[in-house]
Amino acid sequence: MNIHIKTFGCTANKADSHRIMHLLASQGHVFIDNPNSADLVVVNTCTVTQTTQQKVLKYINLVSDLGKDVVVAGCLPAAQPDILDGIEHPSVTPASLDHITDIVSNNFVDSNVSSNCITAPTLYDVPILEGVTGIVSISQGCVGQCSYCIVKQARGKLVSRPVHDIVDEIRLLIQQGAREIQLTSQDISAYGMDMDLRLPELLHAVTAIDGDYMIRLGMMNPFTVIGIIDDLIESFKSPHIFKFLHIPVQSGSDKVLQHMNRKHTAKEFKYIIDTFRNHFPGIVISTDFIVGYPTETEQDFNDTLKLIQKIRPQKVNITRYSSRPDTPSSQLRDLPSWEKKERSRRLTKVHHTINRELFKKRIGDSIHVLTTEVGKDNSTIGRDIYYNNIVVKKDISLGNWYDVKITGSTTTYLIGEIEKKNYICEPLAKWM
Repeated sequence: MNIHIKTFGCTANKADSHRIMHLLASQGHVFIDNPNSADLVVVNTCTVTQTTQQKVLKYINLVSDLGKDVVVAGCLPAAQPDILDGIEHPSVTPASLDHITDIVSNNFVDSNVSSNCITAPTLYDVPILEGVTGIVSISQGCVGQCSYCIVKQARGKLVSRPVHDIVDEIRLLIQQGAREIQLTSQDISAYGMDMDLRLPELLHAVTAIDGDYMIRLGMMNPFTVIGIIDDLIESFKSPHIFKFLHIPVQSGSDKVLQHMNRKHTAKEFKYIIDTFRNHFPGIVISTDFIVGYPTETEQDFNDTLKLIQKIRPQKVNITRYSSRPDTPSSQLRDLPSWEKKERSRRLTKVHHTINRELFKKRIGDSIHVLTTEVGKDNSTIGRDIYYNNIVVKKDISLGNWYDVKITGSTTTYLIGEIEKKNYICEPLAKWM
């Protein structure tokens, strides 16, 4: 059977889609890029915001109208199964991905057609490798109780994978050619809290693996970082870890953060950023803001503007508050859409100004870059040790280190030219 898979949402969803592909491929099914030519379409859904949910439902209706068989996977059937009551398609949740083989066999495969599958793999049997980038899920779920978040309804409580399983998966990915390893989870720094273990212990184990590779850590929440910050700093000193910190603050107002049940203050967030910058001056900071939370006043929003100007993050994800069903904040009176949109535009403008200033200072620098992705128009995308996004306007091989001179920038990435290729990564200290 020809199957097309459409993925919405985060890196964790992307990893789940790869696992779905491997599970179904074990039954002899073939995955294709064009949904029009597919016998079956698997829609891996996201429901983090109302806007995303509407896009998901629109796509499901679109492929249904084309007469395609559909399986609905991911967070939507897990968190809001009632939304799918009028949609007659089987579904699978993140907690039951391995059931998709039975769902496809029982609903869409002719019983007279034999399967090529001998033994169905489990979810983590096949490592996920995209080009030279490996994606490794280290846990599912979280330990937070944010008032606005529906993800916990979909992903559940924290369940961490054993260290040795993760190490074995990373080692295999490196053997298969991975040069960048992305560790993913709903909250990376919560890893191990369900089994009397913490993230630095995992990082110590994975960075002891032999090979030329870099580790990129996914999102970490402030309240799960602050208790392990000293050990985490030590972990970041490894030459195998990108000096990149994605730590969402969501608001610069302590009052709003308290209403959100975020379990941290703006001051604690800034302390974490300052501490990492003291040890790694060039570290790239990524953070998230939610604008227009129901209790957010103009003064609260001004506190957010002040905070972003103080910390000057290089990467910012800005989301307009979206009420999600069965969350505590859904009981609050929503702000007008125009007000949320206006605040989003103001915050975006400040962020772009900061980025232009930060990137402009980099023009003329020579930096060490690991090429990781094929870009548009014969370009190549690479990352330096701080995980800056560098576009080289030349088609070059992936998985190699190059000396690159920065010649320009946009609001989201640097532009560079190759100076020379390095086959072996030189000491990290030279590039910090």
